[in-house]
Amino acid sequence: MSEKIYFHVDVNSAYLSWEAARRKKENPESKDLREIASAVSGDPSKRSGIVLAKSQIAKNFGVKTGEAIEISKRKCPQLYVVAADFDLYIEYSQALINLLKEYSPNVYQYSIDEAFMEMTGTERLFGPAKSCADMIRKRIKEELGFTVNIGVGNNMVCAKMAGEFSKPNKTHTLFKDEIESKLWPLPIEELFFVGRKTALKLKNLGFESIGDLANADIDFIRRRFKKHGEVIYRHSNGLDGVEFFKEQVKNKSIGNSTTTANDITDINNANQLILSLCETVCARLRRKDMKAGVVSIEIVDMNFKRISRQKKLSIPSNSVNIIYTEACRLFAENWDRTPIRHIGVTTSQVKDKRVEQLNFFDTLNTKEEKLYKAVDGIREKYGLNSIKRATFVENEINHMEGGLIKKNRENKRKKESDKSFSKGDKNNSV
Repeated sequence: MSEKIYFHVDVNSAYLSWEAARRKKENPESKDLREIASAVSGDPSKRSGIVLAKSQIAKNFGVKTGEAIEISKRKCPQLYVVAADFDLYIEYSQALINLLKEYSPNVYQYSIDEAFMEMTGTERLFGPAKSCADMIRKRIKEELGFTVNIGVGNNMVCAKMAGEFSKPNKTHTLFKDEIESKLWPLPIEELFFVGRKTALKLKNLGFESIGDLANADIDFIRRRFKKHGEVIYRHSNGLDGVEFFKEQVKNKSIGNSTTTANDITDINNANQLILSLCETVCARLRRKDMKAGVVSIEIVDMNFKRISRQKKLSIPSNSVNIIYTEACRLFAENWDRTPIRHIGVTTSQVKDKRVEQLNFFDTLNTKEEKLYKAVDGIREKYGLNSIKRATFVENEINHMEGGLIKKNRENKRKKESDKSFSKGDKNNSV
């Protein structure tokens, strides 16, 4: 039986690369944004101060992702700033996934600009793993107009770490026999799943490199970092316990997420957004007569760092109060106070409540279930906004529909309306 092979595909400076690819396609004579000091920013009326992506030349001037544009322009006066176009990014992201699926049926999209592929057993079709990765990189550049890094390893952790070794447009390997020489010398903060807060704690304990953690006493790490400690200890040794592809088939899930109009810096605002998401998720569960056994929270901060945590419920539920309480607890335990741009709530291990075994606690939930049934009935008959929690009255956050910001939707409608009257009014070429 051949060893497993995984690829991790990561778009280099995704937003900037996709903007550049579009412009070169529309006007081959225009300057490439990747070859000048440039940056992608959000809607000037909202995220005007935030750098979402920057070119290598801008980076050399000290421009950083997540900092204010005015600060970036002080560092680099000639910085050329373009507005973000998320519809475009979704198109390019989907084009990438479609291309990858030509090489493997098992493609897991990790984020808008990252994907894992299981390539086990494809050597007869596409040749050795590294040669295949190089072939895919070349196709992406020639056909889609942007570059990627591809990491190759025996599991997803090693593939992910390999892809980070050096950029752009490169293939790297991290196989079992390369872990000690390639992975262990790296700084501890570069380890997959080690965020800024965890890295600081590890350094205070004397762990400077990934190798320091890999050779530590696992019991000590468990005591200090609980379950997360075991995860990062395994990662430091090039071990992986995740099977995304199997989970996608076996595990039904219902979730919702939203990207905020402005960065969230206050936990109360975050909790209101989580409540809005939970209202929608639980309504979907109830509509399907389902209950969930696991609650997950996903956080993406202003630096695009992604955190995902989950908790198993003692009793499967579709109650907003229960799902919301656990989601808020997960959020509070894992948010390091970096401003947030995206939050998601997902329920999994979803089962038909009609085939579940009754237990004592079901009788305690009867009143609440009747209440939700009545609320669902009113919303179905008179519309989603016919009944809502008092906390959402005169609130910018909508009580359902993914927690979308009302003003954001109104502005989007206005922009779409304006576009119909002023097509071709863009003047962005450089």
